[in-house]
Amino acid sequence: MPSRPDAAKRKDAPARADGRRRVGRPSIHAPDVERSIVMEAAYQALAENLEGKTSVSAICARAGLSTTSFYRHFKSKDDLFLAMFEAEAEKVAHELDEKIDLAEDAHQAVREWIRSYLMLSFEPRRRQRTLAMLSPEVSRMPGYASSVAKVQERHRQPLIRALRAGAKDGSFTCARPENDAVLIQDILGSVLVRRRDGVEKRDSGTILLDIIDFLHRAIGLRLNGHADG
Repeated sequence: MPSRPDAAKRKDAPARADGRRRVGRPSIHAPDVERSIVMEAAYQALAENLEGKTSVSAICARAGLSTTSFYRHFKSKDDLFLAMFEAEAEKVAHELDEKIDLAEDAHQAVREWIRSYLMLSFEPRRRQRTLAMLSPEVSRMPGYASSVAKVQERHRQPLIRALRAGAKDGSFTCARPENDAVLIQDILGSVLVRRRDGVEKRDSGTILLDIIDFLHRAIGLRLNGHADG
């Protein structure tokens, strides 16, 4: 008896990580492209339903992909959210590193770190992603708290470098780099949450000036590019 065509297809299907063969329609996208499509669709789905639950089927529908495509890349919805969180966090970390490396001095480095972090809540695309990653559904995933702690530590490192440089060259006579970096990050984190909750009404420029003015009085951070300007 001749073998059935669908049996042949199953035989030729690509193997999964556990050694079993995948069943389903092959992807029309390159793996990295398909993965990016799923992640972008998840951001959009989360942004539209910040207080509710987002299903895998809803993400796939927005992505225009099947659930088979989804599970080619992610074990679960939580696995997807964690991947999104880590990818976006590393992108932010790279940008913060770059800002510090390009700064002319410690004063500019600290100001640019604050400005860049603040834009996570104000620049439209970044705001959408920040809100998604702060949504109740994402924050309930297993391991979220420890992931946030690791990301915050990673994001602080460029700021600590800048504060240390300023303390070493005498720019910040009262600075305690490691402690101050935590406090500065906490201030910015509070702004992100207040923006999420709709209670922060100040514009980004005003908030930036208020934070820099506080640090001017606390550690001697210059208000702009000129001495005490």
